[in-house]
Amino acid sequence: MQTNTLQKYQTRARNFYREHCKSEAPDSAQICAALLAQASQYRPNSFGTLKSALAHDQKARGNHHAVKAIKQLNNPVTAQGSTLAKKPKPKQIRSVSEDDYTTLVQHLSAHEFMHEALSVVLAHYLGVRPCEMRTITVIGNNVHIIGGKKSAPLDRGADRTLVIEDPIVLNAVAEAARVMRACPRTNTAIRDRLRKECRALWPRRTQHPTLKSFRHQLGSNLKASGESDEAIAYMMGHQSIASISVYGNRRSGPGHKLYIRPAEGTDLSKVRQPKQPPVFGRGRVVGRIEVPSHLARRTTALFFQNDPRGT
Repeated sequence: MQTNTLQKYQTRARNFYREHCKSEAPDSAQICAALLAQASQYRPNSFGTLKSALAHDQKARGNHHAVKAIKQLNNPVTAQGSTLAKKPKPKQIRSVSEDDYTTLVQHLSAHEFMHEALSVVLAHYLGVRPCEMRTITVIGNNVHIIGGKKSAPLDRGADRTLVIEDPIVLNAVAEAARVMRACPRTNTAIRDRLRKECRALWPRRTQHPTLKSFRHQLGSNLKASGESDEAIAYMMGHQSIASISVYGNRRSGPGHKLYIRPAEGTDLSKVRQPKQPPVFGRGRVVGRIEVPSHLARRTTALFFQNDPRGT
């Protein structure tokens, strides 16, 4: 396990102990009881991640008995016969209009939340992840982005160089990138403030855009543009074309102008193709039905009997 991953697990574990166990160093019984009591407050995947975080933290502390006890716990929400309701998955806004984008940037700028406003600008035009916003450099009309999701032994991100022809957009992106490179605030702090300001700006709405909403919108714009799957994956910072299915909807893209394209000479052959058909079975044989010979003969006879051509 990577050191930074363990550190994140340990931070999450400490927060859980402090809030739900009322102790900085609870024993295995306290941890298990608290985890089971809070199970309904987490999505099943989040419960599994939290369980893993607690187990790794206890392992790092040398409490192997606690590790074994935590790993043996089953989620009471997903257990067979459970009557506990699963926590609903929060709905995400995947489409943002140009008017909402303009209104949001103007609101953030007017209230001097410049880091939030500039983050929205970068997400809107480039579709970059928050972890990539401090890695952007602009030389001429080339915008270079260092891919996110990287770790020491495994390079999972994808660097890309994009071209912006529009001088106004290019200047906006260059200035936003310059300021964000020196931003001392955390991505979490920026996201939290953005969430609060969206609620203040649109109090009647039940859902509000996030930075990821703008990434989804760019995915929609790219799909509607007619670009190849390889080019779309490259501009989104994916190593495989399989990942682009997660972002955007072609129907939400028309009417939105696209300002970016891959830099001249970009080698798109490095974008991986899927090793197998999509998970949902398109183009894949998932099973065969063997019809007994006596039924097969009967079916054939009925077909010829009902054939209007009389053949």
